[in-house]
Amino acid sequence: MPEWNVNLTDKIERTSDITSFRFAPPEGLSYLPGQFFFIYIPAEVEGSMMHHFSFSSSPTEPYIEFTTRIRNSPFKNRLNQLTIGTTIKIATVSGQFTVTEEMKKIVFVCGGIGITAARSNIKWVLDSHSNIDIILLYGNRDSNNIAFKDGLEHISEDNFKIFHILSDPEEGWDGPKGYINAEFISSSVSGLTDRMWFISGPPTMVKSIKTILTTVLNIPEGKVKTENYVGY
Repeated sequence: MPEWNVNLTDKIERTSDITSFRFAPPEGLSYLPGQFFFIYIPAEVEGSMMHHFSFSSSPTEPYIEFTTRIRNSPFKNRLNQLTIGTTIKIATVSGQFTVTEEMKKIVFVCGGIGITAARSNIKWVLDSHSNIDIILLYGNRDSNNIAFKDGLEHISEDNFKIFHILSDPEEGWDGPKGYINAEFISSSVSGLTDRMWFISGPPTMVKSIKTILTTVLNIPEGKVKTENYVGY
């Protein structure tokens, strides 16, 4: 099992409860956008604690990064305590939630922290100067919970569009309200069956969206990829 020791170089607050953890890339580590890996962090007393995360960085960037919601769990509490310079272990890079050049038109449908693998892919496509056409449908509770909000909304490429929907928006929000549903999808995306679909987020959300795509909007199952975020 390939494994690497990496040093924490930065902690970046994306929202009030979402943080990115950034590391210098170790020699010999390669990955595809959207893949995941296992990390082992030192426990407070002895031994280590393990969890898996998707890369939120792209292979085109000079660092590796994962991003997670900080919850009140033993692992997340310990993770949040890590200081710059702490050494952790990365192992078992895997996963197939990856855009390829053959996919000319794609849609990412993301809920909350499910944005991480999508961000990895989107950044890879744009940095590679690919002409792949990307639409991102991103559901959150309110605008303060949108991870990577500034970075995503300031992308000005012709082949990238983002549509937000908020389930409990703050006063003054004039965009779509509620949860990602067939109406929101249909109004945001043209040529539904011409695209590959990537769904990522909590398991119940992923299951619901896949059902909408395949049974209501008649998207072939072979054009739908999913990534469930459990325990995030």
